[in-house]
Amino acid sequence: MKKNLFLLSALIICQCISAQRSTELLENWKFTNYDFGAAFQEHFDDNNWKDITIPHDWAVKEDFDFTHDIQLTMVIQDGETQPRYRTGRTGALPYVGIGWYRTKYDVSSEELKQKVQLLFDGAMSNAKVYVNGKYVGERPFGYISFYFDITKFLKPGTNSIAVRLENFDSQSRWYPGAGLYRKVSIIKTNTTHVKTWGTFVTTPEISKKKALVNAKVELLGSGDFTVKNEIYDPNGKLITQENEVIVIKDAKTLNHNFQISKPKLWSIETPNLYTLKTTVLAEGKAIDSYKTTFGIRSIRFEIDGFYLNDKKVKLKGVNMHHDFGPVGAAFYPELFVRQMKKMKEMGVNAIRFSHNPPAPEALDICDKMGILAIDEAFDEWQIGKTLNGYSKQFDLWSKKDLTDMILRDRNHPSIIMWSIGNEIMEQYRRDPNGITKYLNDIVKSLDTTRATTAGFNSANNALESGMASTVDVTGFNYKPGIYHKIKEHYPNLKFYASETGGALSTRNSYKFPVVFDTVRNARGASANVKLYKDGQPGNYENTNVPWGYAPFKEFAAQDYNDFVYGEFVWTGYDYLGEPSPYHTAKSRSSYFAPVDMVGLEKDKFYLYQSEWNDNKETLHVFPHWTLPEMENKTLPVVCYTTYDKAELFVNGKSYGIKTKQKPETPEFLAKKIQREASGGTTMAQLKAYAIVWDNVSYEPGEVKVVAYNKKGKKVDEVSRVTSQKPASIEIKNEVTSLSKGEVAVYVVSVLDKNGNLCVRYNENMKINVDGAAEFLASGNGNPTNVQNLSKPERRFFNGQAVIYAKSNAEGVINIAVQSKNLSKSNSSLIVK
Repeated sequence: MKKNLFLLSALIICQCISAQRSTELLENWKFTNYDFGAAFQEHFDDNNWKDITIPHDWAVKEDFDFTHDIQLTMVIQDGETQPRYRTGRTGALPYVGIGWYRTKYDVSSEELKQKVQLLFDGAMSNAKVYVNGKYVGERPFGYISFYFDITKFLKPGTNSIAVRLENFDSQSRWYPGAGLYRKVSIIKTNTTHVKTWGTFVTTPEISKKKALVNAKVELLGSGDFTVKNEIYDPNGKLITQENEVIVIKDAKTLNHNFQISKPKLWSIETPNLYTLKTTVLAEGKAIDSYKTTFGIRSIRFEIDGFYLNDKKVKLKGVNMHHDFGPVGAAFYPELFVRQMKKMKEMGVNAIRFSHNPPAPEALDICDKMGILAIDEAFDEWQIGKTLNGYSKQFDLWSKKDLTDMILRDRNHPSIIMWSIGNEIMEQYRRDPNGITKYLNDIVKSLDTTRATTAGFNSANNALESGMASTVDVTGFNYKPGIYHKIKEHYPNLKFYASETGGALSTRNSYKFPVVFDTVRNARGASANVKLYKDGQPGNYENTNVPWGYAPFKEFAAQDYNDFVYGEFVWTGYDYLGEPSPYHTAKSRSSYFAPVDMVGLEKDKFYLYQSEWNDNKETLHVFPHWTLPEMENKTLPVVCYTTYDKAELFVNGKSYGIKTKQKPETPEFLAKKIQREASGGTTMAQLKAYAIVWDNVSYEPGEVKVVAYNKKGKKVDEVSRVTSQKPASIEIKNEVTSLSKGEVAVYVVSVLDKNGNLCVRYNENMKINVDGAAEFLASGNGNPTNVQNLSKPERRFFNGQAVIYAKSNAEGVINIAVQSKNLSKSNSSLIVK
């Protein structure tokens, strides 16, 4: 790879299809889980099917049952040498099976003179599409966007569209969702038009004074036309344009250059977005219009780090699966905005979409919010991890799927790397068929302005086989103990931590005594993972999966090895499926994240915030102070903070002023690169990034932490008190207004008479939603809670729960809850 390959890559936001071209096809769908053999037929009677709207996830609405997803599998990453049965791996929901969707689409004779395309942002999975009873096409991969030209299948008047989906047993390692879970659209164009996903905007030269913008536009059709390309600045002002008279014979690609004075750069702090508007004119009349949103920015990948607009940026990232917890896989942009706001508050500047292409709106949101992104294609290549995973489709579909991902997404300025795979099993056989190069070459044929990457969990195999050096920038999963050794043996390798963490926690849950897992096997993995029968680990980051470790260890490794580009925590939010290592505790969702599945913060959220958010002071203390089982016993009190030092008080008694205790060199560094695992954590590692008072006598009342600056002046304080008996319920809506079809989120808390959270309250709650919305889902962040997510009741978990309501009309949303003798209503949210 040439040294300056990425020097001048500045890009691109979403290839937004013009409003005149695209119409969302979201309402008036029919659905059934029964596999009617004739359901594809034009006049099939679907009157008894369910009425649904898109997006729709059929499985998340059903009951949990651990017989749904029993998998006999051997997980090498967990150190297993023989297959064993696992439950809850895909969320214990009935995603397996067949689903049919049908709708009607009206078209006039005049419209049939145009081109009509049917676009799916994602369909889970093995989609087969029919129009008026005729087979149009299919697409197996459930995460990929795809479209068909359906013009020749249409007739004047009412047309039928039918989609058959089928999910197989053991096709995923996490909850994949089921159904038409992303947007469906109709695209109508002139017979001569800009090809869907047919624009590519780059900025090969950037300075403070000017930027050179290059626009490649692919056109389909035949005849003589004028093409007008206009660029609008972030304020919507036309700043430059180019016109060209052309002759098209089936297809033609235009290549226009523009010069922009004093460009407003796209960055994390200032995500400025420009728009390229392409108009096709015939005899002076506009016959097609296509908008491409893009950003002007440069990215460089150097030996010493990643550079954005010539400024070195440390990647403070998280991995994100695609589900929204209780809502399932159905994609609602406002829920992703909610997630990203929380991540930005924590200090996150980058997302790795794991392990599949995201919904296109997710990338739009990253562009608008200034969040860097890794767009990832595959979790499997030819060698599978699950019986019916993507390996079954790879040979026939991988080139098409990877190509379409890049064509769809290459105008997003947020995307800095294309990932061609995650923890692929070919690592263990040294990539015998050369797939790493095969996929890398496909990417380079479409886009040379960004880096290619892959996430490797077998570092030595990836390095020795050359797989790691085939991609431009290497990702390593869970390898903090050998970064220095990788640098020693491969000094020119550019790399980052593509997955980090693996410690387990649930919100406001604590287990005593606090004992860290420090025993490691020959590979360095944790040898005696502590499991609790109730499936509720604590929040001291002292228990983890075998390959995992607490955040402090990664912080120390990154600080010691500044050449590492940064990290992506596994994960930003807890997600449905993969309840590792609680496969026998009847858990149905993960434990890893700093934010639970319903969007409520765990203690470690504030640890990351204290390290990552440079714009906010952090002062957080735990555990909570309602621990009757700890009376007359001692426990450690922990403070995550950005301040220099802090003093602890319990009911007014001081336990002294303390600071963090960072060693110059981490004690966990491996002596050999072959000892690549780094499981477990120690109290010393906790004390390096937190202030800890070891043996604090618990007594009911108040625990308070006072923070001081370097000069010893008090600058802040935080306290937690022992909660009294429940006295009231609080319902907080997170926004004050929304549009029809959007989802409102309410956080429900049980409080004592003084307004303190009742952290031991776990009773059931009845929910009623009416007015301008309907009840959609609820959850509480407890991985072991198996109440149906779509029925209007929920147990509180440590005093809190979250309700989701989908708006369906203009007006006021009314929500009311009742739990034992407590009740509360809320009518403060308006649908406009």
